Amino acid sequence: MIVLPATVLLFAASLFVLPDASPSLFLYDKFITNDKRLQKTFTGKRIWITGASSGIGAELARQLYGHGANIIISGRREQELNKVHAICKRSHADHSKSSNSISVLPFDVTDTDERISDVVSTALEYYDGIDILILNAGSGQLSPALDDSFSTTRALMEVNFMGPVRLAMEVMKQERWGKYDESIDLTTPKQGHIVVTSSIASKMALPLGTSYAASKHAVHGYFSSLRSECKWLRIDLPCPGPIATDFQSNVLNGVTPSSSSSKEEEEDTSEAKMPVERCAKLILSGMMGPASIMQETWISRQPTLLFMFINQYFPNLSTAILGKIGPLRLKAYQAGLPLYRVSSWLQAAKMEKEEKAAREVKKLEREREPLIKSDL
Repeated sequence: MIVLPATVLLFAASLFVLPDASPSLFLYDKFITNDKRLQKTFTGKRIWITGASSGIGAELARQLYGHGANIIISGRREQELNKVHAICKRSHADHSKSSNSISVLPFDVTDTDERISDVVSTALEYYDGIDILILNAGSGQLSPALDDSFSTTRALMEVNFMGPVRLAMEVMKQERWGKYDESIDLTTPKQGHIVVTSSIASKMALPLGTSYAASKHAVHGYFSSLRSECKWLRIDLPCPGPIATDFQSNVLNGVTPSSSSSKEEEEDTSEAKMPVERCAKLILSGMMGPASIMQETWISRQPTLLFMFINQYFPNLSTAILGKIGPLRLKAYQAGLPLYRVSSWLQAAKMEKEEKAAREVKKLEREREPLIKSDL
């Protein structure tokens, strides 16, 4: 009897005090996180970031390097990784006491098991081990399910699910996380910390992203279950919503509707998205915060965050809303409209209404045609 009122109260409060993150993360970041604490937490930490050639991964590398961590950045595009390396160095060139370093290790998460094993061995040699593994590599999808080939689903599962799982297992194996060191009398296993960039798509339906949502549901379920088995392993699952990155350039089997838009239009479409700097800052706050309350965090601007709460606490209402949103999103996509502008949704709704009216007119004409012929 008490649970429902408490849930409603939490839900109502979220509308006013949670602009861009779930309660524990937002409050922790607002009142506890600061540069001094971040510096103390991450200075000297050995951190490996995959998917670091752009977007969230690149920004995590920049901020963590600035807080004193020793960074390994990985991705498929070596040239882009070198750019990130230069940016990190340039951004913090004035830090006189900076003694940390950043290394580039290009590889593809879909490589063979042997190659993955070799890459992990190389990564462990850079700083004599890894304290935190950030699994951020991934591909997106922007296309109707009925237009996709099954190869798209397979490719997304390989990159977004199998890639992180294989790498995590290999790091745990070679770094001996959770294993007892036979040469030392230890009473507790060696601790490990994994951060997996999940998505709001791991928590709810995603129109135009069926296979992407499936891959994120899979990775979320796997690492949540792994956490329950391994008490010595900390696993954080931040779930970002729309973020102002070049995510659309890494989309499989889909054409970005606004790809031919002007620079001004592209900037307008990003207004509904969170700046990548803010997203990375919230992820770092979660990594620094207590594991007990940072296991799963939601990171998104409104109204996406609000819808996450509706989906979590009122699933039937969420399903009903998605039943309305899905067709509109599809209509906007087919019309080539930017998907993150309110005007696009209004225009899609108007188009849907006009098409419905046209169908009604045609229906009436067909019904009247036999009557006209009989009169003749």
